[in-house]
Amino acid sequence: MSALKATCFEWDGAPVRVQARYTSLLVVSLTVGCGAAGVAADTVTPSSRADGTESSSAFELARSTESDAMPFGRALKAKSAEDTRLEAKRTPDEVEAGAAPVDTRPRLYAPSGLVKFHEKPDRDSPVIGAMRAGQSVAMRDTTLTPERKRRRLYGCDEGWYPVFPRGFACVGGADHATRNAQEPRVIAALAALPDVTADYPFKFGVSLGAPQYKRVPTAAEQRVREPDLDKYLASLPGPDPQKGGAIDVTPAGRPPSEAFANYQRTTVLPLMDEQPAYPGMKVAWTQEFDAEGRTWLLTPDMTLVPKDKVRQKALPSLHGVDFKARPELKLPLAFFWLDDTPKFRMGTDGKLAKSEEMFSRHEFVNTTLKQARGPGGSYWQVGDNAYVPHNTVSIIKRAPFRAPGAGPHDKWVEIRVTWGYLIAYEGDEPVYATAMSPGQDGIANAKYATARGVHYVDWKMYSSDMSGHDKGADWYVQEVPWVQYYKDNFAAHGAWWHNDFGRPRSHGCVNLAPADARFLFRWMDPVIPEGWYAVSPYAPHAKSSIFYIRP
Repeated sequence: MSALKATCFEWDGAPVRVQARYTSLLVVSLTVGCGAAGVAADTVTPSSRADGTESSSAFELARSTESDAMPFGRALKAKSAEDTRLEAKRTPDEVEAGAAPVDTRPRLYAPSGLVKFHEKPDRDSPVIGAMRAGQSVAMRDTTLTPERKRRRLYGCDEGWYPVFPRGFACVGGADHATRNAQEPRVIAALAALPDVTADYPFKFGVSLGAPQYKRVPTAAEQRVREPDLDKYLASLPGPDPQKGGAIDVTPAGRPPSEAFANYQRTTVLPLMDEQPAYPGMKVAWTQEFDAEGRTWLLTPDMTLVPKDKVRQKALPSLHGVDFKARPELKLPLAFFWLDDTPKFRMGTDGKLAKSEEMFSRHEFVNTTLKQARGPGGSYWQVGDNAYVPHNTVSIIKRAPFRAPGAGPHDKWVEIRVTWGYLIAYEGDEPVYATAMSPGQDGIANAKYATARGVHYVDWKMYSSDMSGHDKGADWYVQEVPWVQYYKDNFAAHGAWWHNDFGRPRSHGCVNLAPADARFLFRWMDPVIPEGWYAVSPYAPHAKSSIFYIRP
């Protein structure tokens, strides 16, 4: 996303580019796959970016006032003086019940798109973060100083105001923040925000081809915009895993929310969105409801897609190993990345023989790294003294040394391209391990290789739209989750469209199962402040974690 970074994405071999859905962000379009794009001249970069030359102690100031990627509107991460002041306002009953303090600070609200936060009250200063429609952020003060008033440029009708924990937002005018919490679109967008406490903050599917409506269409309008609709509904296409799964026509069993209904009543809206949900488009939504004879999927951008024109399939369920939660597992580990695999047992004659027992695909088990000869070649000893063919598992080993630039307590992630795994460390202590899908070109100096070396998290976003054109067809994916950019247009992100973690799949990005992507997103720095949707690190306020990518 423009100032929020270019990105990469892959869908079954198709390179894609960021789509300029949020016009306020000067989105950079990529014409090829991951890592091979030019950056537009408008791109804004953070000032004083944190890198290996910065002392980790220089970044602690902001940590006490930022949330740990918690749901929007939750309390701040650590108790501050402001928290104490708010707690003092609670009634005895609220204190007894353990109720959270009521946040009475004035706030700014995002009515649509993404509202950018700048380092200074100036459109030309670096963009350091953003909030999404429906979110709000506390103001540090409400005084319109002469400097902020002079900066009323680019439709910034009400001037610039400072926000917590840092930065400034432009208030008033199109694509900017508002101080009016009662705007119908703000309230409706708040109800449609993704659930960032879940591995899957959205629901996902693949469109068979449909309009995206801006308001609920009448039955007559549907038939004008969707020719042969009655014929289609009478004979829906059957399941097709290759095209995205099956069509679910189960009614939502509820009408539109009052927030959305009020927004529709009080706002003059066109019938159609400019972009249709064309065949093959990957759509994401947070709500569904019944109206005008059909069930509708509501996206966080307040567009509607008919549910009967979306395929859905089972999503990846892979979870890596959290070593604190699963102390019985320790490095080295064996990961079954291909299929369910039979266990071989050593007989009294010293030979390996296949048993009826099986290891499940995507299972993690302990290994001793001992090997033995068996039918067809070498075998690893894994689990409960079982053996498996060497080519059925990926071996996840502790790093022989800490990443360059990482201190004894710093967070860093080792990524092994040729082995298809990732390990997260705090200093020398491993905290998480999982499989990942690197670039299709491996470690070659080629178009779709994953860039090696030491990289720092450059931008974090809860989600990002991605799109592209390949082999004569357009591709568009809404809301790729848990995105962390670390080099140019390379990112580590959740991938719900495949379940082949451990083998090369991407155009250079690091594909992760959404549960694993979410863990890393929450764990790595910079922390996303309360009320923000995206953040960039810059010294001295926000530390950045390391991705150390090795062959």
